[in-house]
Amino acid sequence: MKTVGWILAVLFGFALLLVPLMASRAQRWPDCKGHVVMLRGPHGEPIECVCAEGVMATCFTPGP
Repeated sequence: MKTVGWILAVLFGFALLLVPLMASRAQRWPDCKGHVVMLRGPHGEPIECVCAEGVMATCFTPGP
């Protein structure tokens, strides 16, 4: 029974450590007021996103 308690305690500790890490990596998206929005991707590359009815519909790398 002690082993199960320790395993649960360790898993709970990992969860407490991962929540702030995941929250800091969450990206805040701007409001979709126009039809096309230019943003920076997760690695700093430019991405172009298309908005439909105020909601971001799709994103892709800009190009010809």
